[in-house]
Parts: sequence; structure tokens; C-alpha cells
Amino acid sequence: MNKLYYLLTVFLIVIVILLSKSIFFGENSYSKRAELVEDNKIQEIKNEELKRQNKILEYEIKNAQNSNDHVENFAREKLNLTYQDEEFISFKEENKKDDADE
Repeated sequence: MNKLYYLLTVFLIVIVILLSKSIFFGENSYSKRAELVEDNKIQEIKNEELKRQNKILEYEIKNAQNSNDHVENFAREKLNLTYQDEEFISFKEENKKDDADE
């Protein structure tokens, strides 16, 4: 009976060690969980930024659908389009970093 008791105790200790190893160092460990929580927070921030950009785009689309001035402004600024008798003048931005070095 005494041997069986020791054998059972050793067996249970080995099981506890194996399970604790899995908890602390395995695939579903606490460190992996912490990494996932951090990744989740980063993804939530990215999602909020995308939601903000979507609202801006939605506003621009609605504005473009309801206003001819917006369409003309977009064509002039983004696409560099002009009327036939107009001249398009573009200003080249100089790099301020080069000016500071000289």
C-alpha cells in the first residue's frame, strides 16, 4: 500500500509539472496571451483610424454628389485639369532641408 501511495504521488507531481509547463511556456501561455492583448490594442487603434478615414471619405463623396463646385475643385487640384483658354500654373516646392545645409 505504501508503494502505491508513493507511485500515485509521483505520478500526480509529474502531471502537475507537465500542466504547469504548458501554462507558463506552452502555446497558450500567459506571455502569448499578453502578446495577443497588445496586438489587439494595436489593431483597435488601426481600426479607429480607418473608421475616421472612412467618415472623411463618406463626407467627401456626399459633398461631391451634391456640389458641382466640389467636382470642379477636385479636377483642378488633384487632376490638374483646366478649361481650354486657361493656363495651369504649378509651383514647385523647394526642399527646405537643402537650403538649411548651404
